[in-house]
Amino acid sequence: MVRRPASLAALLAVLALGGCAYGTAARLTPAQQRARITFIDAHRGFSDRDLAKLCPGLYPTDFRTNTKKWPAGKATKGEKPARVTARDRAEAQAAGCDVRPG
Repeated sequence: MVRRPASLAALLAVLALGGCAYGTAARLTPAQQRARITFIDAHRGFSDRDLAKLCPGLYPTDFRTNTKKWPAGKATKGEKPARVTARDRAEAQAAGCDVRPG
């Protein structure tokens, strides 16, 4: 799987804690904030693209579509999309992954 640079991981942690983008707070409960941190920690082997599919609330709305602004980077040899389980989807739901800033 892809290793994210420490700065990107830190940015994701800040977004998960604050639940914000563009200076607007998301409507997350404290339980969802804790669940997002746990979710990110539990899915360290996922690439950012895989996490964005599973938990779009962690990323800007154009993260998966605007490849100029958010380049995917070079895939490593033999890299495959992460296998998503029912447990992964349940954890994403608990983490409020469908919650967008607003």
